[in-house]
Amino acid sequence: MGNRWFRTIAAIGMVAAVLAAGRPPAAERRLGAILVHEAFTGATADARFVGYGAACLTGAPRGGLVAEGTNHPLGGCHPDPAGPVPPVGAAPHGYLQLTDAHLEETGAVLFDSPVPTRDGLEVTFEQWQYGNTTPTPADGISFFLTDGAGQLTTPGAFGGSLGYAQKLPDDSPDAYFVPGVTGGYLGLGLDVLGDYYGDGEKRGNGCRRRSPAGTSLQPPPPGPNIVTARGPGNGVNGYCVLAATAGEKTSLGTWRSTLPGRLHGGPMTMPANVTPTRAETLLNPLKRTVRLTLARQPAPMVTIDIDFQDGNGYRLILPFPAPEPIPATIKLRLRSLHRPQTDIHLIRQLTIRS
Repeated sequence: MGNRWFRTIAAIGMVAAVLAAGRPPAAERRLGAILVHEAFTGATADARFVGYGAACLTGAPRGGLVAEGTNHPLGGCHPDPAGPVPPVGAAPHGYLQLTDAHLEETGAVLFDSPVPTRDGLEVTFEQWQYGNTTPTPADGISFFLTDGAGQLTTPGAFGGSLGYAQKLPDDSPDAYFVPGVTGGYLGLGLDVLGDYYGDGEKRGNGCRRRSPAGTSLQPPPPGPNIVTARGPGNGVNGYCVLAATAGEKTSLGTWRSTLPGRLHGGPMTMPANVTPTRAETLLNPLKRTVRLTLARQPAPMVTIDIDFQDGNGYRLILPFPAPEPIPATIKLRLRSLHRPQTDIHLIRQLTIRS
């Protein structure tokens, strides 16, 4: 990829130091300059962040309807909210709301300006997945990096592909094979429902290493509450599983998650006419903070840490070698979606440091 750029999609991923060498205590971590910071708490956001689909700012006054599948400036949320969403017009106590609890909803935000990777990167952000109005929550949040040589204007396939990988719907030979994101480099899925871990619907098409969960599409989803990393891909080929927080297969046919906590914050209710500060208090226990670190030395590695808001701070959950070569710069995108199941997805305090 040489001097090409990176971009990302909606979710969460991290790259960090080599595990075998140990990780320095927080006080000894040497962080460089802040390259990007957006709190998403105000009525407006950095104009370089572009919304897609249902993405909106709860700090802004309520806005009009946005056509599904279109890019737009980040503004107010649509006029008929569903589920226990935070109040609108809430600046400086707002959130980036990727989806509310409407059925079949998708939302994303793109940052389409290059960020250099020469000195490595540390990315942190707060995320909420909660408030399902159906018995099972869905689907999850994804974060992906892409080759910046081309424009990132559309995501990959939805559903279990979480906007990064490819998808042949229902494995039907008569269906249209939806390509993955163009020039994909790394796609991380914080998957509550669990299809992103599996290679059903032709995810990972053409890969030598296939998902341990197999290539068939059958219920139940193979990997609920699992973080999965998928590698480079383009069109309908690639996006191979690199690593996942998956343990042994259970008697129910699902794969046991090795996460030390749950990605999903659970259902909740939001009182009528709740104040923005009261909403913050109610939502704080449901927050999960993700840290992504990209380390180039001594060897390119990716690690993911998550603070599950349980008093134990960041927990290292997933290390793996970074796909090489690493692009000279990155661009990023956060994305969430749900299908017949519902959930609310929020983001705050996105920071990228060298």
